[in-house]
Amino acid sequence: MTNLSLTTGYAIEALACLAKQGGISMRVGEIAELTEMPSPYLSKIFQRLGEAGIVESKRGFKGGVRLSRLPEDISLLEISAAVESGKPCPHGHVRPEIPRPNTFWQAFHQSYREKLAAVTLAEVLAYENNPDPVTP
Repeated sequence: MTNLSLTTGYAIEALACLAKQGGISMRVGEIAELTEMPSPYLSKIFQRLGEAGIVESKRGFKGGVRLSRLPEDISLLEISAAVESGKPCPHGHVRPEIPRPNTFWQAFHQSYREKLAAVTLAEVLAYENNPDPVTP
C-alpha cells in the first residue's frame, strides 16, 4: 500500500483549513494551531506552496496566506509536487544506465499520479464536510 508523505499530508490538511476560510488570509501560526502542526515546518511547506503558485502571501499587520486559485482548480498531485523534494519513489526509480521501460513500479507510479491528479482540494473539503463511509 502506498501512502502520501507526511509533508504532502500536512500540506493538504493546511490548504483545506485555509480553503474553509473562503478566500480570507490567515497567518501560518493560526493554521498551525488549528491543525496542530509544527509552525516552523508548516512555514516551510507554505513557502514551497507559494513558489508553486498555489498560495499567495502578504506580509504585515493584515498579512497572511490565502489560496491563489479556487480549491476545485488545485489537484492533490499539484500539492504533492510542490512540497516534495523531487526525489522519486525508490521503487519507481529506474537507473539511467539500465533502461527498463514498462516495469511494474513505473506503471504503478503512473497510475498513482493519475489518481492524485484527478482529486482536487475541493473534493477533500466536500468529504470533510460530509464524509461518505463508502467512498473516501
